[in-house]
Amino acid sequence: MSSLTDRIERTILELMEERDGFCEIARNAFAAELEVAPSQITYVIATRFGHRQGYVVESRRGGAGYVRIRRIPSSGGSEYLMHLVRSLSDRLSEHQARVLADQLLSLDLISQETAQLLQACTSDSSLRQVDARSRDRVRSDLAANLLARIAAWGGGEE
Repeated sequence: MSSLTDRIERTILELMEERDGFCEIARNAFAAELEVAPSQITYVIATRFGHRQGYVVESRRGGAGYVRIRRIPSSGGSEYLMHLVRSLSDRLSEHQARVLADQLLSLDLISQETAQLLQACTSDSSLRQVDARSRDRVRSDLAANLLARIAAWGGGEE
C-alpha cells in the first residue's frame, strides 16, 4: 500500500497532467476532498514540488488563497538552468554568484539586465540584514529560486 504522501503527490500530478503541467488548488478544500490534514498537503508540496524537482510553486494565503504548481518545461535553456538549480551548492559566495551570472550571460541563457538583477539580489549589500554565517546559504536559495523562475519563463532565451 502506498503512503499518504505518495497518494497526495499522485493526485497533484494527475491534476497537472489534465492541465498541461499546471494546477491550482485551494489547500483546505483539496485537503478536505482527499480527507487529509491541510498540513499534509503543505508537506507534500514543499518536499516533492520544489524548484529542485523542476516545479515552480506560488501561493497566496487567506480565504481566496491558492497554491499554483507549474512544471518547468524541459527545453534547451530551461533544461540546462534546471540542471544548475539541482547541482547548485547549498552555500554560494558573492563571488561565485557573480561568476554564475557572468557565465549564464556569456552562454546567452540570460540577458544583461537579468545578469545584473541576479548579481544585485545575491550581493552582500542586498543581504546585509542576514547574519554573515547564514548569508551564503540564503544567497544559494535566492540564486536557485531565480534560476528556476527564469527556466519557467522558457529558459531565459532572450
